[in-house]
Amino acid sequence: MRKKQKPNYDKPATIIHHDTQIELSKMVSKSSVQINGVLSGDMFVDASIVIGETGRVKGNMSAAFVLVAGTVEGNLTVAEQIHLTKTARVTGDIHCRSMVVDEGAYIEGSFKMLGDDTQSSKAVTE
Repeated sequence: MRKKQKPNYDKPATIIHHDTQIELSKMVSKSSVQINGVLSGDMFVDASIVIGETGRVKGNMSAAFVLVAGTVEGNLTVAEQIHLTKTARVTGDIHCRSMVVDEGAYIEGSFKMLGDDTQSSKAVTE
């Protein structure tokens, strides 16, 4: 049986500030990332991704844990848990092991829950 991991959104190694805009094809990180500005491009993160209330991401994301309080346009693959706060706006498909959705979150897309037999135990795929 798989040991359940708990999300850790404290002290991200990379923070993109609210007055920053980044356009790239791919971002890869082994450490946690927090987006408070604008990022256009795909993200592959081994740890957690936090999209703050002022954060906007246009691209696909893959991570162990994701917390969305801002806007995401793209598909999300989350090896463990995704949490959508009341201010979250997601347009895209979500694949995850578990999901927390606060009242008021906006979601447009499909969902697929990943089981223990899924080979996505590692978030980063290239």
